[in-house]
Amino acid sequence: MPADSLTYTRSLRVNELRRSGLLDRPGSAQFGHLTELVRNVLSVPVAIVSIVDETRQVFAGHSGLPEPWASMGETPITHSFCQYVVERGEVFDVPDARAEPLVKNNLAIPDLGVEAYLGVPIHSLDGSLIGALAAIDTKPRAWTAHDRSVLEMIAIIVDKEIRVGSSERKFRTLFGEMREGFYVGQLLRSADGAAVDFRFEEVNPSFGRLTGLDPAATTGAMLGDVAPLAIDELLPVFEGVLKDRSAVVHVGRSTLVDGRWFETRLTPLDGDRLIGFFTDVTERRRNEELQDVLNHEMSHRLKNTLMMVQALAVQTLRGVTERDAVDALEKRIHALSSAHDILFRENWHGAPVLAIAQSSFGRFCLESRVDFIGTAFELGPKATLSLSLLLHELTTNAVKYGALSNAEGRIRLSWSTDSEQFYLKWQEVGGPLVSEPERKGFGSRLIRMGMGSGDVRTEYHPKGFVLTLSAPLSHLQQV
Repeated sequence: MPADSLTYTRSLRVNELRRSGLLDRPGSAQFGHLTELVRNVLSVPVAIVSIVDETRQVFAGHSGLPEPWASMGETPITHSFCQYVVERGEVFDVPDARAEPLVKNNLAIPDLGVEAYLGVPIHSLDGSLIGALAAIDTKPRAWTAHDRSVLEMIAIIVDKEIRVGSSERKFRTLFGEMREGFYVGQLLRSADGAAVDFRFEEVNPSFGRLTGLDPAATTGAMLGDVAPLAIDELLPVFEGVLKDRSAVVHVGRSTLVDGRWFETRLTPLDGDRLIGFFTDVTERRRNEELQDVLNHEMSHRLKNTLMMVQALAVQTLRGVTERDAVDALEKRIHALSSAHDILFRENWHGAPVLAIAQSSFGRFCLESRVDFIGTAFELGPKATLSLSLLLHELTTNAVKYGALSNAEGRIRLSWSTDSEQFYLKWQEVGGPLVSEPERKGFGSRLIRMGMGSGDVRTEYHPKGFVLTLSAPLSHLQQV
């Protein structure tokens, strides 16, 4: 298109924007319910409805937007990915913003944390392209055809609210092609406010395919009429969503389709209305149940193996006169067994640092003398075993020689992370005076090994022993 024609088209679009009033009402009130729906359905931290003019983008709706942009309700055009949806007139899919030549220098990356972006066009009353409905992630993400389909469907709803009375044909096409079951409806209450039934206002074809119910007959019908066995399970769930005004994910077994499992994402709308997207997760549930059986069997065999190792060690070392060394070996094997118990409870994906630490001190019945200070962080299976052994050795030494050898001493165990490293600090206070031991045995070597990589430092302050550890996150979260 010639430059003068492009300028003329842009001027018409901006004039239409100004007449529409959309630039005058930034905030979440207009389309906040739809951006919240995008966040919940696509599991993204940020969603926006952006109206783009010559020098800025105004957020006609936003959810999860960081400050100060959430309060301002707009950004300069230098911070806009949505401008390219308008310029191109098509979906803009950016899986990794820093690798996309068109936007790699856009200020939305450092200032708003945009690392992945999926934007679809939205239109004014006369059909002019005026902005975008966008899903934003704070880490790179490969957007799927399903993500795009869902976003396009919700963008059509945005268009519908802007262009009252416009054709719903494209919406119906997308609505009908969705793989997920979809319904919107209203909770019905008695005179005293108790939930008594749920009326389906609209359902899509996949609703019928997944439930076996006729979509046409279900639209406008009561839950108690079409699925009476489900009413006792679903009404309390619906009531909770509407009471808390927050989205929830509900997993339940269907009373309609041979006991199949469905996962439903429920989002409150206005009043007692809500919207639900659901999928059949029966195969996933079966796989999870099978994995639980396998994990239980593996845990049982590992514990038997460790018990056998312990028994062999006791028999083999029966004649050893240094019973302290034999006792230390048995306790180390027991520490490994306890770590395996934690991993079993977490399905062998890893374990939270706090759970590992509490288990380590629990074996000594000393949790009340420890201050745990740290954020939620999960280690991989290998690091879980390493940390369990490390804490076992540190606790053993503290009981024998350090802060836990008297009645007043305490342990301060703290941990934190940054973008690349894990940090842990063990600090003893209130114990007897300590000094560096002249002889260092196997336990000391285990402590110096830390968690298999990174850096370990020990300091024997007169007021208490201190250990600091750092290790790469990439190593600690390995399976």
